[in-house]
Formats: sequence, C-alpha cells, structure tokens
Amino acid sequence: MVETIKQLPRWGVYILLAYMPFHIFLSQWLGTSVGGLSAWKIAKDVFTIGLFVCTAGLVLLKVPRKEWRPYTTLIILAGAYATLHLVLYLTNRETSLSVAALASTYNNRFLWIFLVGIGAGLLLRTQPDKKVLIKFVLAVSTLLCVLGLLQWFLPDDVLTHFGYDKALGVKPNFFINEDPAYPRVFATFRDPNSFGAYLIIPILLFVKLVQKKQTKNKLLLGGILALHLVVLYLSFSRAAWIGLVIGLGALLIISQKERTWEVVKRFWPIFIMVLLVISFVVYTIRDTSTFRSIVLKADDKNAPTELDSDEYHLHFMKEGARKVIDQPIGHGPGTAGIVSIHNGAEGQLTENYYVQVAHEVGIIGLVVFIVMWLLVIRMLLNQESSLLSTVLVASAAAYAVMGMVMHLWTNEAVAFGWWGLAGLTISFGNSHNKTPRNE
Repeated sequence: MVETIKQLPRWGVYILLAYMPFHIFLSQWLGTSVGGLSAWKIAKDVFTIGLFVCTAGLVLLKVPRKEWRPYTTLIILAGAYATLHLVLYLTNRETSLSVAALASTYNNRFLWIFLVGIGAGLLLRTQPDKKVLIKFVLAVSTLLCVLGLLQWFLPDDVLTHFGYDKALGVKPNFFINEDPAYPRVFATFRDPNSFGAYLIIPILLFVKLVQKKQTKNKLLLGGILALHLVVLYLSFSRAAWIGLVIGLGALLIISQKERTWEVVKRFWPIFIMVLLVISFVVYTIRDTSTFRSIVLKADDKNAPTELDSDEYHLHFMKEGARKVIDQPIGHGPGTAGIVSIHNGAEGQLTENYYVQVAHEVGIIGLVVFIVMWLLVIRMLLNQESSLLSTVLVASAAAYAVMGMVMHLWTNEAVAFGWWGLAGLTISFGNSHNKTPRNE
C-alpha cells in the first residue's frame, strides 16, 4: 500500500503533462456543455496544489533529510517567492483577492510541479524510464500537430461548437492582423504563440532522435518531425521560429561543441554565402503583402495613427518597464500579465514575462525567479548525459529569449511541459556524477 502511494506523485506529473495541452479545449467544451465552466478551469490548479501538498508530506515522512537536503535552497527560494506574492498583495491591494490568488497560482504552479517531480524521484529512488517518457511526450505532441493541421483545413468557426468564445475568454480563431486570408493554427491551446512555444521541446527531441545512429525507423521519425515543423510554421509565431533556431544552436553547442566548431571553421564561406543569399531574397520581397503580413505582421490597412503588432508589443513593454521603475518593489500579483485583464483599464499587459514578474513582485521577485531557473538548469547540466536533459537545457535557451516577447510561463502546457519534465529528469543520485555529453 505504501509503495503504491509513493507512485502517486510520478503518475500525477504524467497526468498533468498529458492533460495540460488539452486543458483549454476540454474545460471549455465540458464547461459550456454540462455547466460549471469556472470549476473546470480551476480543477487543474486544485489538482496540482493537492499533488504538491501530498508529495511534500510523503517526502517529509518517508525520505531521510540528508537525501532531500541538496534541494533545500530551491525549496526555500520557492517558498520565499510564494510569500512575496502574499506580502505584496497585502501591502498594495491594487487588485481583488480573487485576481491576486489566480495570478499567484499562475506564477507559482510550475515550481510546484517541478518539486513534485523531484519528490517523486526521492520517494521511488529511481528515475522514470527515459525512453518511455520521451515516447509519451512525442505521442502527445504528434496528436496536437495532427489537430493543428486539421484546423488549417477546417472552417474558422469550428471551435465555437466546443465552447470557444471571446466573451468567455478564449478566441475560437486567430488571424494575422485579423485578416481571414492569413489564419493561424493553435490546436487546443489558448493562442498560436503558446502552441509554437510548446512544440520546441518535441521538435528538439525528434531532431536528436533522427540524428542518433542507434535510432530505428528514422524515416517515420523524420516524417513526424516534418509534420511538427509544418504546424509550427502555420502557427505563424515569430517568437517560436526564433526560439527554435536558438534551441537548435544550443543543442549543437551542448551535445557536439567541438564538431560544430570544426564544421564552422571549415565551411564558414558557404555559411556567409547562404546568409547573403537569404538577405538578398528578404530584401527583394520585403515590400510584398505576404512578407509584410507573415514576417513583419504589418497591417497596411491600418490608419497611419494606428499601431501595428510590433508597435503594440513595444508599447506594452515600455509601459510595464516604466511602472517597474516607478515602483521597483512591485505592485502585487494580478496587476500585470494576462490575468490583469480582469482588472479592466487598470490591467497591464507587458508582452514580456520578465517585466511582468518585476511589475507584480518587484525586482527582488524577478531576481528570485531567475536564480531558481538557473539553479534548475545547473541541476540538469550536472545530471548524467541523457537526451532529455540535453534538450531541456537547449530549450531553456530558447525560452529565455521567448520570454522577452510573450507571457511565456503563464501558459500551463508550456510551463508544466518544461518544469514537469525537468523535475522528473533530475535525480539526486546523479546530481554530482556528471559524465561527458557525447550523444
């Protein structure tokens, strides 16, 4: 019985990894069909909190202190980060309790799932089967890509039949500059940018699998990888496109640094020629409607006084940064980011996750968040070399940049995907037993 209970945290993480990409779709569909939409929306967070409390209790009761002591720093920082949210709400009161509670949950839940993953390893004294875990992640992402591709061909209003409604907080379709000629796929996610961000980890996994000599069925894997790349393109998420390039570069540096450097030294003239050709092509088509819409997101139908997509992003970032400078201690949870739209005119979108955190919990809170993230990355680097840990570190480089142009960790599927996998991957037994990364 005790051994069965110890399995609960790991199974809980698996359940959340599978459920989160479909959460929006299922909660909207069930909530509008059978009622209780709000309950369906918060059920995942209630489950996560319960799983976290259960795991923490089991670790304290069943795991010797010396085994979980290496993670004490991270636990203390996570506790301090959560406490900072509470203190700044109580001292500022710039939003309602319900909005502050929702924002605090969004800002902390990925840390909870990470600690659950760590706790699962401590309780079972083993890591999950990495091959099974990778197949699990890739099966979920492939299903999402199939749905995304279908979405490209189906009518624009198909998701309205499943409860998607802008009035309910979830748009049923997305277009570049609201032009129906340029639809964007987002599968079962809240928006195309979050969907694109989610696809980075599975794409990097597929790249590594296709690259490995021992891999069987490379043709099949290559086909599925192509599907992922096509769907990523159809999301028209420039942040995800750039993030993937950064992730691929980081993957090469981490896993094959010496070989990559040798190739660069040998073929650098060719790389320069390719870059020049691309630059020439871009310069040639820079004024075409397709390029301006897809790449620049420029809306030529706008009046001269209206802002385009990039200008709106920059405007929100500047406004958020200005308020951080005005009050560096923080305005309290729920005053910035996606949750802040519930505050009406007082809400502050920042289009930048770092500015959002600094706006809500101050410069100190931002430093605590970054330190925790860096500690987790260091733990991944200190693990025995594995495909999953390598991809997580590479994707962290991509996400670090993407967080500058979107509310990255607010999306549950992206946040739980990276932090949940990191928690399952990190093992106490291997944390100081690093081996060369020669995959």
